[in-house]
Amino acid sequence: MSTNHPTAPQSDASLWPGLSFVAAIALAATGVAALFANLPAPIGPVPVSAMLVAIIIGLAVGRYARAQPTLENGLALAKGPILRTAVALVGLRLSLTDLVSTGGQALPLVVAMIATGLVLVLGLGKVFKVSPRLVILLAAGTSICGASAIAAASPALKAKHEETCYAIACIGVLGLLAILIYPVILQQALIDPDLVGLALGTVIHDTEQVTAAAVYHQQLWPNDQTLDSATVAKLMRNSTMLVVIPALVLSYYRREHGASGARSKVPFPMFIVAFVLFSVVRTLVDGWVAASDTATLATAWRGALALAHQFSLLAFAMAMSALAISVSPSEVRSLGIRGFLVALVATVAMLVVALAWLS
Repeated sequence: MSTNHPTAPQSDASLWPGLSFVAAIALAATGVAALFANLPAPIGPVPVSAMLVAIIIGLAVGRYARAQPTLENGLALAKGPILRTAVALVGLRLSLTDLVSTGGQALPLVVAMIATGLVLVLGLGKVFKVSPRLVILLAAGTSICGASAIAAASPALKAKHEETCYAIACIGVLGLLAILIYPVILQQALIDPDLVGLALGTVIHDTEQVTAAAVYHQQLWPNDQTLDSATVAKLMRNSTMLVVIPALVLSYYRREHGASGARSKVPFPMFIVAFVLFSVVRTLVDGWVAASDTATLATAWRGALALAHQFSLLAFAMAMSALAISVSPSEVRSLGIRGFLVALVATVAMLVVALAWLS
């Protein structure tokens, strides 16, 4: 047990052991994910989320880490401010100009997919008697943008660590299966690579999963359209996080505390403000770089965006490992298979709706 008083100020020195520990796990998880992504054919590539790997490692070393009081402060920082920073940095991936100019064609299908995911997860969650917080996390991850949406909703819901880890694991497994299966199904049903890309961007959850599936399709059926269409659709789908997550959080508090209780208890997810600010920065700097027509400046800006993206991924992995350390594997297993089945049914249904819509 920690000897630190809970209200005592945290010194920088007390943060480093825990931060170093989760940083090492995050780097290892990133390396494992990169290794799988670069496996040679016919075995690879196998896209695996670094966040999922970090959760697995965190669960594996959790008993040891929980017994080390010196790690507590750093783990708390990773689960709090570092996680919120990672979510906010996702805003740098969203250019409002690109969203307006190219996302309109994907909007009707995106709305249909989000509605399908939300209705099925929320409805089946009640039928299968899945815990309300876990249902909201699965709804966010399935309908919007996978692990990023789950990580964004978790603090506002005050979700248990095992619920967050479980939801992200579900999305990771389903995404991996979708990467391997969906490109083949969609090619046979739709043929047109633009339509295949549009479907991939609206039915697969994580952005990295969408990219991997689109690249996989282009490797099997060479073309230049799948990835572009998938990126446009996913960009539009990700942007709905600004509205859907606050709505899901509010619906949870309304259900748990009633309309009057919800107004006083629901915490506004402040990442939304930071997310929007970073999106505005991305849009303004994109415009400035384009107007300057300077190759050096454009290269520097692309490098800065790539660096921010990698930092966000690393921060996510650090936060997820810290969350996983806080729970034991038995606590995750105790949530059972019902939540996974709910997410599975919703994921398959979204594919069916997309096929019917685009055929």
